[in-house]
Amino acid sequence: MSFIQYYKVGDEKFYNKFRAFDYMMNKNLTMEYIMDADFIKSLEDKPRPKNNDKHLIRELILKGMKNLRLKHKKLRLALGGGTDSWTILKICMENNLYIDEVACGLVSFTGDVRADLEYLPALRYAKKFEGKLIGCIKTMPVTKQSLEYVNDPTWFKKTNGPSLPIRPFFYHLAKEVMNSDPDYVNITGMEKPTILVENGKMFWVQIDVNSIGEWMGIENHQPLFYDKNNPELTIAMTYAFIEALPSNYFQKDGIYRYESLQWSHQDNILTSLGFKLDKAWLNHHLLGKKLYDMNAKTLHFIKELQKYGMQSFLDKWYHTMSIIKETYKDIPHGLETKGNFVKTVGRFSQKIPIYKNSFGKQI
Repeated sequence: MSFIQYYKVGDEKFYNKFRAFDYMMNKNLTMEYIMDADFIKSLEDKPRPKNNDKHLIRELILKGMKNLRLKHKKLRLALGGGTDSWTILKICMENNLYIDEVACGLVSFTGDVRADLEYLPALRYAKKFEGKLIGCIKTMPVTKQSLEYVNDPTWFKKTNGPSLPIRPFFYHLAKEVMNSDPDYVNITGMEKPTILVENGKMFWVQIDVNSIGEWMGIENHQPLFYDKNNPELTIAMTYAFIEALPSNYFQKDGIYRYESLQWSHQDNILTSLGFKLDKAWLNHHLLGKKLYDMNAKTLHFIKELQKYGMQSFLDKWYHTMSIIKETYKDIPHGLETKGNFVKTVGRFSQKIPIYKNSFGKQI
């Protein structure tokens, strides 16, 4: 794997959180979320980049993609349609960097525009380059076959990381495509920086329940913003995130994530990163990033299930949620629940101290 992440319980490693829970309960141990050790090490003892701005960030994105182009036979970009992956795609196209495949999962069974709205603008942009700078574009709509995972009563122990997908992209479609050809490196653009303030001190950190955890165990995965050969990008993005907010913003202990900020602050961050698009619903995650995955995409998906006589899928999915709640209810800080919906409580990766002019150590 290009990028390694896992749960550590004692001396054992797990790519699924519920299997880690089982082992943890059986052995009376604790669990850690571990991000790639080489990547974490690459962040230590690094200075704040000089002239840190969106132009530097774009240069570092291009540098990372060029490095991957040289290192791997084939590049596959996972296109989520949002500010991160679309920005990567644009930078590659503007600089004539060839991508063998762009892959995008869709929500609708029938190509309903409202359901797939988050993805369509980026896909239309990519189509301009297909056969030129893009080898092929692979769209992966939901199919009845891709819903069959719920027939396995232990399906939640076979997903990636903490994922409990009501939409089947990462369980069935992504695994099928992303692990199909070892010549490919699977490139993602996620996540924007997360800042932890603890006892008044600032740390770079990542949380497993962010979308990166859904890629746990997928082979040859390289999240472009977490590249051990290009750590300057991670650091530049982190300082851009911090400096786009008011100077007194981080006074209180807590977790500071892009998705939880007010719109004006989000706009400032996107401008600072050079990621801002001309579509507000993409900039502000109006179609995604809702608690328990109950966003506009999922609501359209549920409506289609009911419309086309597939309520049984929902019934089985909700039944699994009840099994999870009953099985893991006694784990401290294990689950969050609301009605039929369940998610695991996020766990921090390794923490890297952030200073005014350096990462890891004061310089």
